[in-house]
Amino acid sequence: MIVDLPSNTVERLSLYRRKLLYYYPGDKPFIHSHRLANLLKINPAHVRRDLMLIGFSGDVHKGYDIKKLIKKVGEAIDGPTYQKIAFVGIGDMGRAVAEYFNSDHSKLEIAVTFRLREEPKEQFPEVHCYNISKMKDIIKQENIELVVLAVPRSRAQEIASQIIDTNVKGILNFTSVHIEAPEGVYVENFDIISRLEKLAYFTNMPKK
Repeated sequence: MIVDLPSNTVERLSLYRRKLLYYYPGDKPFIHSHRLANLLKINPAHVRRDLMLIGFSGDVHKGYDIKKLIKKVGEAIDGPTYQKIAFVGIGDMGRAVAEYFNSDHSKLEIAVTFRLREEPKEQFPEVHCYNISKMKDIIKQENIELVVLAVPRSRAQEIASQIIDTNVKGILNFTSVHIEAPEGVYVENFDIISRLEKLAYFTNMPKK
């Protein structure tokens, strides 16, 4: 794992790996920076800079070796051990990422999910769902390190505080509330409202 990589670089490296693993033709062993950038709608300079930061270079004529690049990205951004994740209130959204996280390509594992109202059940294959009343005990019991939080605004800080009390290391916050967390707990805010309004803005732009 390479420490002190810029946060935007880490995010893009994750995108590079996922795009090459699942969406790029398997019969293409190499890819150029401009092609990868085009697939992700970003500047080729970002690709070249990101790969330079992790010490990966390509052939001037062939481009980047895809298998080696996927491996190098893993070495750069994956932790030394597997980390367990809990989804709190995220509902069926989690199904879209469960398969990827619980695969051989990721060192992140969805261990449990929690619902505010529903009775315990299996929400994803082999992933048990509990009522949120059991959240603190289960997070401690399962040694959960990361939590994805998507609950009503009115309960966001209350539930986040309970999560923080379990000594988790990071929270991906899908709520519209700014979560107060002590030093040592990394909070990544994903403001879905702003993202949707941004999406609406660009889709409503007059065509030139």
